[in-house]
Order: sequence, then C-alpha cells, then structure tokens
Amino acid sequence: MMQAVIYTDGACIGSGGGTPGGFAAIIRTGEEERIVTGRCSAATSTAMELMGVIAALEALVPGLPAAIHTDSRYVITGATERLPWWRSRRWRIVKGGKVANRDLWQRLSDLIEDRAVTWHWVRGHAGDPLNERAHALAFGEASRARDERPKGD
Repeated sequence: MMQAVIYTDGACIGSGGGTPGGFAAIIRTGEEERIVTGRCSAATSTAMELMGVIAALEALVPGLPAAIHTDSRYVITGATERLPWWRSRRWRIVKGGKVANRDLWQRLSDLIEDRAVTWHWVRGHAGDPLNERAHALAFGEASRARDERPKGD
C-alpha cells in the first residue's frame, strides 16, 4: 500500500504566547507533492508545530498510512507516549491540570486513531532539505501573519 511521506514544521516570530505563527507540511505520495500551509496572528510555537501535522493529516485520504518527519520532540513524544495517557485521564496531566493545546491534541488523536503513522525525528536546521524547506514555508507564513497584524499589536 502507498504511504504518504510528510515533513512538517511550525514557527513563531517572537517568544511566549500570542506571537504571529505559521505552519507548513510537505506531503509526498508516490510521485506527487502537495504543500499545506497556514498562519495565525496569535500563536505559540508548540501550537504551530501541532498544526503542521494536523493540516497534513487532514489533507490525506482517510486511512492512508503516513510517515511524519518533524524536528519537534514535543509533537513526537506527545503523539507516541502521552496521548493514550491523557485520553485515559480525561485530558489531565499528572498534577490534575489541563493539557496544553488540548483542542489540537484531540484533533491529532482523532486523525491518527484509524491510520498507521510512523514518527521520525529530524534535527532542525541541520541541512535536511525537506525539513529546511518546511521551516522556510512555516516562517514565511509567520512573517505574513506578523505583517497582517494591526499596527500596535
């Protein structure tokens, strides 16, 4: 069976919450390539990393296996280790607090539930051509989000 090979990244301009952000995914299925991008005027880098993966999986035919390549350990650890635990505890962390980005984790959980997904960590900014390309696309979206913000924000 065919498999989608996906490279994703998320980026924010600035640090902390509420900064302009963007995400991107490069999706290769056989000989075809598709680019998915998006932006948000007020985001966090972790939310944008998650959105890159979510947008890619939402663009796929349901059930198509996917190999996801990301430089985000947050996404990989969350998806492979923490998601089952968070679901079983009604989306609470160890100390009883809420899971950060819960809405995004729930979307991702639904998308990977009936799909074979393999997760591959790629060192960011280390010369992997598709990772570098995904980063440039995500950063470009973050820049557009910054430029679209009303002055004074």
